[in-house]
Amino acid sequence: MGKPRIKWNLEGFRQLRQSPAIKQDLMNRAQRVAASAGGEAMGYMVTDLTLERPRGAVSVMATGKAKADNRKRNSLIRGLDAGRG
Repeated sequence: MGKPRIKWNLEGFRQLRQSPAIKQDLMNRAQRVAASAGGEAMGYMVTDLTLERPRGAVSVMATGKAKADNRKRNSLIRGLDAGRG
């Protein structure tokens, strides 16, 4: 018996990725991660990442203070659990 072959529905993935519900869920998760890292008070902000193809949300280090904090404490990595669920 040979290996089963999977045919990916790329158009379905694209539609799912661009779904407003999925984009909102990703934004909420990113906001929870940024908040657990210290939020806007520490310089962490969330922005909608819109390139050629919408991909969702991303937590970004907005200030030098946030960059230094993340380098010292790995705040964004430690905050990933807040984004789950």
